[in-house]
Amino acid sequence: MSEDDRRQFPRLELSEDAFAVDEKDGSQLGRVAEAGGGGFLIYPATPDAIKKLSVGNRLRITVKEPRSKAASTIDVEVRYRKGEALGVQFAKSQKGT
Repeated sequence: MSEDDRRQFPRLELSEDAFAVDEKDGSQLGRVAEAGGGGFLIYPATPDAIKKLSVGNRLRITVKEPRSKAASTIDVEVRYRKGEALGVQFAKSQKGT
């Protein structure tokens, strides 16, 4: 059985220009790819983005797709690094903590 067959959620299609922004300071974190029901990959844009996306960090980000003008703000936790990409998992809201 392949890894794709074991996925709990299907992968979602995002435009190639989808990117993540740190809600805390508005900085661009990087390109978003391979989104699924549990999270997605971010390809960091800068060395500063890599620092913010250290494994274990939790942050609130907005994913933007300029072509469709869609934007979604979500809480995530960085779970792993896969080559140049960082895997983030959707997390419960951090409001009130």
